[in-house]
Amino acid sequence: MQVKWKNTFIFFCLMIFTMVICLPLAVAQEAAENGTKDPAAVEPQPHHLVVTYFHTTFRCPTCHNIENYSKAAVYSNFDDELKTGKLVWRVINVDEPENKHFIKDYQLYSKHLIVSESKDGKEVRWKDLEKVWTLVRNEKKFENYVKTEISDWLKE
Repeated sequence: MQVKWKNTFIFFCLMIFTMVICLPLAVAQEAAENGTKDPAAVEPQPHHLVVTYFHTTFRCPTCHNIENYSKAAVYSNFDDELKTGKLVWRVINVDEPENKHFIKDYQLYSKHLIVSESKDGKEVRWKDLEKVWTLVRNEKKFENYVKTEISDWLKE
């Protein structure tokens, strides 16, 4: 019995090790072959929008859903804008010392999804998408809300 458990443990550890090493390499290779870039690595255009999910270190399941639904709405509806630097997605923990200024900048009191417009390195306007909290129980309505808000800003 002891030997069987030991062999199973070794096999399990080797599988985990293989996944940890090989999966990132496979993803990187596929991206290189397809010529795709990580949207986070794209240089923003001089005039662009930034969609930011602000959170604290402690987050409940609803907070995680807001982040996940927001990211999904951005990535599924604005792929071209992300790839060209017209739109930037970011997630910021305001509990980190270097990010505390955002609390005052955007009057944050909880977790927030903020859309802001930047021209030539200066933020010219921003909006808190407050309805994410009331729509988080309906993923489709949530996505439509985020998509519509960002689309309206991109048209201006």
